[in-house]
Amino acid sequence: MFTPNKGGSGCSEDISDHEWQIRTGRAIYILQQTLPDFFDVGLVSSIDPTKTPTLVDSRESDPLEVENIYSPKVRLTYTPPVALPSPFPRTLGLEGLPLYLASSVFIRHTMRTLYSDLRVDLRKVVVQGSPPAHSEGAVAGTHSNHQRDKSLFIGLDVYGTTRVSGGVGQWQIDSTYSFSPISGLIQTHTINAIHPAPHQAAYDALRASLSSVFGFGGPSTGDIRPGEVRAVESDKG
Repeated sequence: MFTPNKGGSGCSEDISDHEWQIRTGRAIYILQQTLPDFFDVGLVSSIDPTKTPTLVDSRESDPLEVENIYSPKVRLTYTPPVALPSPFPRTLGLEGLPLYLASSVFIRHTMRTLYSDLRVDLRKVVVQGSPPAHSEGAVAGTHSNHQRDKSLFIGLDVYGTTRVSGGVGQWQIDSTYSFSPISGLIQTHTINAIHPAPHQAAYDALRASLSSVFGFGGPSTGDIRPGEVRAVESDKG
C-alpha cells in the first residue's frame, strides 16, 4: 500500500445533517457530470460554491474559494482477482489526497499515450444508504451520525483505440465511493472490479511513477524526511 507520511490533520468539523446531505449530493453530482469527460479534463475534485453548479479545475483555482469533494485522507483500494507477487500486498491502496490525484494524472496520461478516441460511459449509478432525515432537528443544525450512511456505486465502460495496432480496447470498471459520516466528504474509493484486469506491468509503472514524484521506496525506512512518502504493506484486506 502507498501511504503518505502522517503529518497533517484531517477535516473533523462538526456539520449539520442538512449540510452533510448537501455535501454528499454535491459530490454525487460532480462525479456523474465529470467522470465521462475524465480523459479530456482530468479528475474534477472541487467546485466554486458561489457559482454552483459550475465545475472548476482545482489546479487552477484558489483553494480558499473552492470546496473539495474528497477527504484529505481519502483512500483508494483495489484487490486484483489474482494476487500479485511480492512486494505487492493482496489489496493495493493509496492513502491521501495528493497520491489520489497523482494516480489519476498517471492513469489519464498513460491511457492517452497508448490509446486514441478514449471514451467513458456511465453504465450504472446507484446511491446506497439511509434516506435523508426530514426532522426539525436536521434542519435546525443538529446531527445524528447513525443517519449518515451513504455510498455511491458507479459502473463505467471505457473505450479506446490502440495507437499501435488500431484495435479497439474496452474495459468495465465498477467502483464504490463511501462518504465520511462526519464531514460528508468521500473517504474511500473502492474499485470493486476491472474487466479485463490490468497486467502487472501497469502496477509496476504506477508504483514507479508515484515513487519519482513523492520520493518513496528507499533502501530503508529509518531515514524518512518530513513530507516524504513511502510504500508500505497493509495488513488490512
